[in-house]
Parts: sequence; C-alpha cells; structure tokens
Amino acid sequence: MAEQEWSLSEEQRAETVARITQSIANLAFSQGTSIEDAEAQHSATIAEKKAYTVAQVESRTTTGIRPHSDSLKAYTRNLANLVLSAAKGQTKAQQNGAVTSTGELNLVGDREFLTKDTAREVFAPMLAPDSDITKVKLSTKSFGRDAAEVAAEAMANVAGSLVDADMSDIIAGRPEAEALEALRIMSAALSCLQLRSLDLSDNALGEKGVRACASAIESQAALQELAFQNVGCSIRACQAVAELVKRPQELRRLHLHNNMSDDAGAVAIAQILQRAPRMADFRMASSRVGAEGGAALARALCAGENLERLDLSDNPMTEEVAPALAEALRKQDKLVRLNLNDTSLKDEGIQAIAEALPANVLELELALNEVTAEGARSLAQALGRLPRLQRLSLQENELENEGAIALARGLNKLKDLRELHLSQNQIGRMGAIAIAKAVAGLPKLERLELDENQISEDGIAHLKSILEKAGQQHILGSLEENDLDADEELGEQDDDDQDEDAIEQDDDAADDLADALAKQAQIH
Repeated sequence: MAEQEWSLSEEQRAETVARITQSIANLAFSQGTSIEDAEAQHSATIAEKKAYTVAQVESRTTTGIRPHSDSLKAYTRNLANLVLSAAKGQTKAQQNGAVTSTGELNLVGDREFLTKDTAREVFAPMLAPDSDITKVKLSTKSFGRDAAEVAAEAMANVAGSLVDADMSDIIAGRPEAEALEALRIMSAALSCLQLRSLDLSDNALGEKGVRACASAIESQAALQELAFQNVGCSIRACQAVAELVKRPQELRRLHLHNNMSDDAGAVAIAQILQRAPRMADFRMASSRVGAEGGAALARALCAGENLERLDLSDNPMTEEVAPALAEALRKQDKLVRLNLNDTSLKDEGIQAIAEALPANVLELELALNEVTAEGARSLAQALGRLPRLQRLSLQENELENEGAIALARGLNKLKDLRELHLSQNQIGRMGAIAIAKAVAGLPKLERLELDENQISEDGIAHLKSILEKAGQQHILGSLEENDLDADEELGEQDDDDQDEDAIEQDDDAADDLADALAKQAQIH
C-alpha cells in the first residue's frame, strides 16, 4: 500500500495557530513591544500556512514520501523561525503583490511556497477585471501545479497589457515532475501574449526545463530580451534553446551565464546570433566555452553592427579565438562595454583585441589573461584611440614593473578615466610610481587599485606623495595585502646581474618618464 502524503487535520492546524498567536504576543512583550491580538492572530495564521506548505512540498521526493516524523520536524522548525520573525516585526503578511507606479507586479521578497489560496492573494492585482499590469516579476515564490494554474489565469487576464515576464527563480524546492508541470502551465499562458522580454534564469531547467517552457519561447514573434542565466544550460539545453527561438530578428538582449554549455552549446547559441542583426547586449559568461565555441559566437556576432555590451568572461577560449573576435569587434562602433576577464587570451590575443577596439568603449575588462609587458605595450598604443574609456581592469595579470611602465605611456589621454584596476600584477616600486605620475593629471579618476603587488615601503610613500600633491590621495585603494618585502628582494636579485648604479639609473629613468607623462596629461 502506497504511503500517504504527510498532512495535519484542520483541528490540529487551528490549535497550532491559537498557540502561536499567544507566543507571538508574549515574545513581542518580552522585547519591549506590543502587538494587537488581531495582528498577532493574523501573523500566526500566515506563519502556520507558510510552514505547513513548505513541509508538504518537502515531504514529496523523487523517490516517494519522506517519513512523517521528518516532515513534522520540518514543520515545527520552519514555524518556530517564522514566529520569531513575526514577533520581531520582521515579516509582514502580504495580502497582495506590490504594484509599482510603472505597472509592475513584483512578488520578490521572502521565499515562499505558494498554494492556490496564497497565489490568489498575491495575484489579486492581475486578477482584477480592469487590470493593465505590464510587467510581472515572480522571483522567490515557488510554484506547484495549483499555484501555477492561478498564475496562468492572472496572465490570461492581462493578455492585452503584459509584455515583460520575469519567471526567474520560481520552482525552487519543488520535485522535478511538479516543477516541470508548473513551468508548462505558466508557459502555455504566456504563449498567448506578445512579450517584449522573458527571463527564465535561476531555475534548474536543463533540457527538460527548457522544453517545458517551449510554448512560451517559440510563440514569440517580437521578443527583444531573453535570459537563461544559471539554469544548467547544457549542450542539449542550448540546442533546445536554438531550436525554440524561431524568430530572433527583433532580439536585442540574450543572456546566458553560469551554465555548462561547452563549445557545442556555444555553436548552437551562435545559430540564434546569426539571425539576430539587432543584438545589442550578449552575455555568455562562465559557460565553459573554448576556442571553437568562442570563434563560432564571434563569427555570428558579425551578422549585426548594433552590439553595445559583450560579456564572454570566465571561459577558456584562449588566444585562438582572438582573430575571429577582433573581426567582430571592428564592426561594432556602438560597443561601450567589453568583458573578456579570465579568457586566457595571453599577449597574442590581447594584441589582436587591442588593435580592433572601437573608439566608443567605456569599460574594458581584461583581468586574469596572463598579460605581460608585451601585451601591455599593445594595449598602451590602443588607449590613444579610446578617448571615452572610463574603466580599465587588468588585475591578476603579469605586468610587473616593465608592463606597468609601458601601460603608463598610454594613460595620459584618458581624460574620462574613472577606475584603473591593477591589483595582483607583481608591480614593484618603479612601476607603481610610473602609474601614479601618469594618472595624476587625469581629472575624473576616482579609483586606483594597486593592492596585492610588490611595492616597497618607500615606494608606497612615494606613490602617496605623488597623489597628495595632485590632490588625488582619495583615489588610492587599500594596500593592506601588498607585499612590502618582495620589491626589495627583487632588487637584491637584480644586484647579481647589474651593479647598484645601473639599478639607480633605471629607477631615475622611471621617475623621469613618469614626470613627463604626468605633464603630458596636464597639457592634453
């Protein structure tokens, strides 16, 4: 005989509400506050309902029903936490979803397993006869079948006005079968709408989940924004996305982040980009994309010339992707933000990218790319063609003194530069001073990060003196993790190959170069 789902009788639940009503009042009094009897009872009712729903959902597993004793423990534990929060005034019973002045129903808040009844409460604004809600955000609320049916009813009621559907993080804690059914129900309702944006991020989708949302995806004729971030978008899931996005001609924003797409998945997503000439914002970060997949994405981006933001960070693409990516960048005159952090480009890749950077770039992220002095020289030459650059990140590379001095040569023309990140680059005294003197004349600089380098104590004092004289001492970030001794040890090693006079000449030359750069910056 099959084990029955865990439950409590109505009498047991009513008795529990009565007990915790008094507990809430007593706890509030002990903390020096008071609470009306009606408010305490209302808070107790809401708390019990939430705890009971959570326990019921968690009692069901993919292999059967949990022991009743485990579910009872979960119920009492959750109930105790909710009662404490209610007594402290940290939770408010939500009668309806919060509707903003722009016509958005936003359910984001405490995590909650919605039931049919609680779903009707939060969707009341969308269920109203004359509702004209234009956007709905359902994150942090978990939907089973019953709650999903209410959501579908609400969406159908605003079919004439709803254009933005944020369905991120809506099946947390649900058994797979229940979660997939909830997605199918709500997606069927969305298929009758003409959406502008659809966000399915932060749901454990995989290929099954993507296909459960098929009706919502493939029905859209003018979708402009689509997101699948942190959804377990495997190769097959990416292939499903490419299959279901049938009309991407109006697509302007496509975000995939923290997935496991690999090269084959990226090749599938490239099929969408090839048919999306208006793409302005593309992100496929932290998705295990290698050289083959990265090159496929880059070639596909050549289909349009409207790209404004590109994020391919945290992918092992290597320098092999640089030629294709450089070709794509040359076509993107509107590009303002480029994030290629942790893509293993090395000097060869940095050189190719630097030569192709469009003049409108505002933010350039090149951290964790094994960039040495050679790459810094290529980048320094490119900076003269980026007059609008506001943020430059090269942290966690291998610039050392030579690379820092080379980079300093290109900084003087960056009048709009606000942030310069050079932490963890093995930069010593000479390099740090060269950078400081080069940026001392930049009027808008707000932040200079040089921590976790190898700047000696004298070097830090000199660095701070330069910035203080320029009235910019406030821009220097923390140096708490800087290795004060490493620069001195480096000097001792150099003594084996060069005499002391030669080292001092190099130091003086660096100072002279930095002074000249600072003067140039002030002139320009």
